Amino acid sequence: MKDAIKLTLMPLYGQLLKQITIPKDVYSFCIQWGKNFPTENNTGILFVGKATNGWVTNSRDVEVLFGDTKDRIFNRWDQMKWVHDLEKDKGYNTLKSAFWRVIKRTTQSVYGKEDWYSKIAWSNLYKVSYITGNPDAALKKEQIEICKKILQEEINILSPKYVVFLTSGWENTFVSHLTKDTQHKWDTLYKWDKKYEVKICLVDDRIFMCSQHPQGKSEYHHAKVIADIINGVA
Repeated sequence: MKDAIKLTLMPLYGQLLKQITIPKDVYSFCIQWGKNFPTENNTGILFVGKATNGWVTNSRDVEVLFGDTKDRIFNRWDQMKWVHDLEKDKGYNTLKSAFWRVIKRTTQSVYGKEDWYSKIAWSNLYKVSYITGNPDAALKKEQIEICKKILQEEINILSPKYVVFLTSGWENTFVSHLTKDTQHKWDTLYKWDKKYEVKICLVDDRIFMCSQHPQGKSEYHHAKVIADIINGVA
């Protein structure tokens, strides 16, 4: 799987980085998957966020990004495990991130507590970001079309059963691309915390779930409804 991902994504990242004309430093992110991510029977979970705040390097050299040095973004030695390793870290403490707390709670409800981080995959809608904050309109415009293709290929190769967008509506145009239907219909809406909902769309036996970014919302109810859908008890 690793070789297939590299062979497919590396040329797309080459195209992507050629399109970024913004002179400010930007940081490229590449999908991560745990060592125990299920690659058979289409049972895995891919969580998708908006974008990172910085990442490993601001290099725009695709050979570096997909190489074998410490500056690589592809297939890093600690991918997904870093989420666990940075719990209680004095720098970036993942326990202080609502995004990672909801993913952890959801995953443990599905797979159990042991090595939960090793059983999931994680990506972002936008692959190129600034050191802090989400991509602005200009940076999103320069990358969105390639990012749609990259996400499509990520899903094709990893073949997750569930794709969970924690992106507060940013995912709409991506889901339209993935479903090949600009007017795609949501099959079911699952309410949580009174004013929020998880929307699901079934496409070729794959379930797209679209929900809110977890920041400032009930994490217990949010994680529970996602886990209940996956566990078939919602």
